[in-house]
Amino acid sequence: AAPAAPLQQQVMSVPRSRFPVKTVVTLLLFLIAAVLVLASVRTSLHRLRAQREKDEADYQQLVQRHTVAYRDWIEKYSLENGIEPAFAAAVILRESSYDPRATSSVGARGLMQLMPDTFEQVRSQLRENATFDDMYDPEQNIRYGCWYLGYLCRIFDGDPVEMACAYHAGPNNVKLWIMNYAADGENLQLSEIPMEDTRYYAGKVYEAYAIYFQHYYPDPV
Repeated sequence: AAPAAPLQQQVMSVPRSRFPVKTVVTLLLFLIAAVLVLASVRTSLHRLRAQREKDEADYQQLVQRHTVAYRDWIEKYSLENGIEPAFAAAVILRESSYDPRATSSVGARGLMQLMPDTFEQVRSQLRENATFDDMYDPEQNIRYGCWYLGYLCRIFDGDPVEMACAYHAGPNNVKLWIMNYAADGENLQLSEIPMEDTRYYAGKVYEAYAIYFQHYYPDPV
């Protein structure tokens, strides 16, 4: 019989892979990373979409909270006094939430919460025989309030922040704040208002002004 082949010749040689193990592992890791990135992107897009929908819903709720009433009178008396109807509407919202019978603890009355001394100032300028009780009449209150806003507009060159501050704290205080706190000595910014309650009030009026201007009273004076 023929002699047996050496043992090492009987063992079949294992063919070498066309792709080294290191390359395969690298490709696998790359694929895993790509899948994770894709999943992360999808999650981020979902969150962005959800946040955008929430922001839109919140904004619509904000708009809906801005009452639209007495629009004809607001437009008429605002335009007569050279102010933006949107600004007058914002003041009414902040002052009384559109309640014509609103009365404050310090005696302010009506939609625009006119104080007795402000009422007397406007009445003397208009040369009328109105009484303070007339400030519960929506049209009269808007007429007087818009006249006073026009007066403030002339003093502060139509600056809505300064006008809102003056309506809340009085024009003399605002003049002092401009001198002492305005960085440029001319224009008072919200962040520069020294009285916290007036700063909050002016910020709310300005926010409402933007909403009313965009959605209800887009045409400037």
